[in-house]
This record gives sequence, structure tokens and C-alpha cells, in this order.
Amino acid sequence: MSPSTARATTRSARRTSPRTRTAAAAATAVAGLLALTACGQSGTVSGSGGDDTFTAVMLTGYTTPPDPDVNYDGPGLNIIENTYEGLVAYQDGVEEPTIVPELAEEWTVSDDGLTYTFTLRPGVTFHDGTELTSQAVKASFERRTQVDAGPAYMVGDVVSVETPDDLTAVVTLAAPNAAFLDYLASPFGVKLISPTVLADEAGDDVAQTYLTTHDAGTGPYELTAVETGERYELTAYDGYWGDAPALTSVELQIAENASSAQLQLERGEIDAILGNLNKTSFESFADSEDVTTSTFPNFTTQMVYVNPGSSWLPTPEDREALFAGIDKESVIAEAMGSLEVPTDQLFPQGMVDPGIDDQGITYDEGAWDALGAPDSGTVRIAYAGSSADGKAVAEELGSRLSTAGIPAEAVAYSAGTIYGIADEGAAGPDLAVFSVFPDAGHPDAWASIIYTPAGGLDLFGAEVPGLTDLLGAARASEDVAAYAPAADAINATRYWYSIGSLNTTLLTTPDVTGTQEAQNVLEYDVLHFAALGRG
Repeated sequence: MSPSTARATTRSARRTSPRTRTAAAAATAVAGLLALTACGQSGTVSGSGGDDTFTAVMLTGYTTPPDPDVNYDGPGLNIIENTYEGLVAYQDGVEEPTIVPELAEEWTVSDDGLTYTFTLRPGVTFHDGTELTSQAVKASFERRTQVDAGPAYMVGDVVSVETPDDLTAVVTLAAPNAAFLDYLASPFGVKLISPTVLADEAGDDVAQTYLTTHDAGTGPYELTAVETGERYELTAYDGYWGDAPALTSVELQIAENASSAQLQLERGEIDAILGNLNKTSFESFADSEDVTTSTFPNFTTQMVYVNPGSSWLPTPEDREALFAGIDKESVIAEAMGSLEVPTDQLFPQGMVDPGIDDQGITYDEGAWDALGAPDSGTVRIAYAGSSADGKAVAEELGSRLSTAGIPAEAVAYSAGTIYGIADEGAAGPDLAVFSVFPDAGHPDAWASIIYTPAGGLDLFGAEVPGLTDLLGAARASEDVAAYAPAADAINATRYWYSIGSLNTTLLTTPDVTGTQEAQNVLEYDVLHFAALGRG
């Protein structure tokens, strides 16, 4: 690896330049400690509070602490990405993952790829008034390892963080990792936390209890009120180093009743609805004068998983026949409409050149003729019950299999239980339809979590011979083309089939501006509120 130096746009420019997991949740014992905690202001949210207040409903269940070292849920990023910042970030409002400075103004990488030297931005303060120095970098990296929750793997290669002066942090890795900057830029990457708060509120859990209902970041907003699982309030931080947000207060409401939220939006009682809308609900507002609809490209990818324990499809040839019989363009058009775009790539569409990871599947109308039914008599297709897209596609796929003479049914798995279907083995579902967004914009962040049993999102625990060594070799290379052998090995097993890229969906009142600039290709149903305004 040759030496490299990076300097780019400031945070304020990143937030205003023109222009999504379902993911496994990392839970801790502090998740449900407090049902109601006021961090500052508090009160009941009843709707949009005026020009300076933005009220959004997230259509999801969310109780994970908004602690950046604990949260591994997509919805929580609506809090964390607005209250915390990292050394680097992905640029908002663009369709390709582009790393830009955040709290580090610039950085260099040593010839051997082991040492990353970051120059910090001067004049930054945390929300408690503590000045940003390199000691905060050291403390934040150490806490990520101490908490050891879902995102901890991103710093697994870090052997030391040195602080030669207040504005310089030197991070050393045990081995070269071309994905390291991407992991730092990840929405789930290391966020810098006030070392004062970490010391004063340490308790016996490295401040996890405190950060369940407070924040200690440098972002444009502070977390000022929490009703866990119901309501979160963000207030603009007066000492923010970048451009002051136009919207000084944000109310986030958690709800699962889409119809009720849609009525509130039409009446102007709330400003936005984030996520989990089905095709019918979203398209019903296409001609509305009271609601603006928009989509944004996203790396979230919908896949069909095959259970290796199922006796129905015992060979790669059988599994390829299943995939070839899926007319994904037609399935997606019927089930998802404009909310999803078909893909031929194994990795998220646009992450690598299509020549690296093309799945080599061509639709064949007669491919299912020789498959027959499973021993159980019915193909069972699992999906996460909370996922509107999973339900729609699983049901459509099941209907088409049944029409082809292969009885099939879609089976909903309630909150979190789909992550345990590998334990069911041969008794489990034959297939799963599941959507995942990668932790970062690098192929390692996808391949390592999806296709290895240790990764967390290898739902059925399928294994690819030799994949660990192939990924290790690719990780040491700066060229993402090094992931081609890994992609070939994964494709050869036919345990996974990526069928489409999901778009982020957003409903707002017509006066809300900046929605495209407020979204990120690495985040699903998340807004960066400082980019929003009213027009």
C-alpha cells in the first residue's frame, strides 16, 4: 500500500452538498432500564411544533439504547447519526460511497498499511463542553472494545491508539485491512464520545446506563428527552462547530400503525414518515397535494437464502434451478413497484464492478419443472414479520411456486426470531427472503457478515469452502477486484441469491426541503436532520 493523504470537504459542506439493517440487533441489559427519562426538555408529542420543529414517525419497533457502541439497529441511526460524529464519514446525498472527513481534517496511511495518522479538527466541543482532543479518540476506541457489542468487530484489528499531541491520533493495526477506513466511516463505526462523560458516568458498565438516555457526542443535535421505544427528542446544539441546523428541534415518534401515521401526515400533524411502507401505501400518495413522496438509492439488498439443512435442494444444481426460475423483474414489479430495483450482482449493486460479482443466473421459465415438492409437501419461505418488503416478496414467490405445482407458503418470524432459524436445522424453513444493508461500503463489510457463520447474518449457517482464506487475502489488497475469487466461491454454492436493491422511502409534508441531501446510501430510512429546512 502506498502512502496516502486525504483532505476533503468540511462537515458543513458534507451536510449541504447537492446530491436504506434489517440487521441483527445487539442487545444489552440496559435496553429496558428506563421507560421514561428526561434528559432535558420533555413533554408529549402531539404533532408538528412549528417552523423550527420537525416531527417524524418511524414505522418500526425500537428499544435498543442509542449508544453508538451498542446500537446495531437501523432505526437507532436516526438518533446516533445526528448526535455523534466519527473521524470520517460517508458523504450524504450521493449514490456511491465516498469517504470524507468529519472530526479528522486529514489522514495519512503508512506504506505497509498498518498505521493511520489522523489530524483532528480544532475548536470542536462535545455536548458537555469538553474540548475534542486525541484523548477522546483513544478513549472511544477503547470503549468500543470494552463494550464488545455487535459493532466491536470493526476495531478488532486495532492494536494501539497513540496520542502524540492534542490534535493527532495514530491508530495501528495488527495486519493491513483495506476496509478499515470504510469501517470508520460506517454509520456503525466508532463515534467519538466525551472522555469526561465516560469517566464521570462510568459506573460498572462503561457508561452504558447513562448513554441509554443521554448522548455525549459532538453532532449538530443533543438527545434531550427519551421515552424508550416511544419517543425521542433532539435539540440543536448551540456549540456545534459546523453550520447551525435550520430545524432546532426534532421529535421522533415510534409507531407500528402505518394507517394512523399516514392520516397524521395528511392532516399536517407530523412532518414525515420514515420507512417500512409497502408498495400500496407508498404509491397511494403519488398524486396527493398534502404529501410528497420520494425514494433514494440504497445499498440495502434483498436476498433469497437456501437452508443447507433442507432436503429439498441438496445440490448446487438444484439450487441454481430454483434461482433461474425466479423472474425477479416480474416478482419485484408486482410486489415492490418503484421501491426496489432488480440486481444481477451478488454484493450490493454498485459496491464493486459488475464483472467482479455477477451471479450468472439467467431466467428460465421451465427451470422449476424438475424440482418437485419437498418431503414435507410444502416449501416454507421465512421472512421477518416486521418487514413489509420481506412479506411482499415472500408471498409473491410462494404464490408463483404454488402456481408451478410446488406448494409453498410464506412464514412470518416475529421480532428477532429470524436470526435463530439456523438452530432449527432440517426442521426449519426451506428458504428465507431477507433484506440486509451492509455495515460499510466495502465488499468485506458485506461478505464477512453474510456468507460466514461467524458473521451474524448468515441466517442458515451455510458455509463456503475456503472462503475465510479468500476473504483474508482480499482484505489485504487495495483493489476490490481481489474479492472476485470470493464472489465466485460464494456463487458456486448457490445458497444465496441477491434479487434486488431496495430504495429508501420517505413521505413528508410539501414544505420540507433538503430530503435528498439528508440521506445516505449506507443508511436505510434515516435522515440527517441538519440538512433539512422548510420552503
